[in-house]
Amino acid sequence: MMLLKIGFVRGVKWFALFGLLATYQWWSGNMEGVYNMLVYGGMAFFLGLTSVIYEVKRWSFPKQILIHWVTMHVTILPLVIFSGFLPVSSLRDALMVYLKFNVSGLVLFTLSRMLLKVRQQIKTS
Repeated sequence: MMLLKIGFVRGVKWFALFGLLATYQWWSGNMEGVYNMLVYGGMAFFLGLTSVIYEVKRWSFPKQILIHWVTMHVTILPLVIFSGFLPVSSLRDALMVYLKFNVSGLVLFTLSRMLLKVRQQIKTS
């Protein structure tokens, strides 16, 4: 329960930041900017909320990866699809968005794993 609270606080902090940016956009009269900041805020909220997945010590690393992959598909992917950032007017478009989502997730995951390993090596030297 403590990890859920920590994740929720992380998510709210990030959403609040994007909320401030949305407020600035609103004051500037940029309604598209308000929409974009709120969508980004939603994504940041879910990323903050789910960031605790890798802190659950009793789960194996493969289980953490699977849970992370599933939660990103339930939270972030719908925001990407319905945000309008990537046009989806056909099944082919939807499949391309899905492919881009998974490839970008794989690239980000691989980069973060490499950076984590480098960081651990630096700490131990």
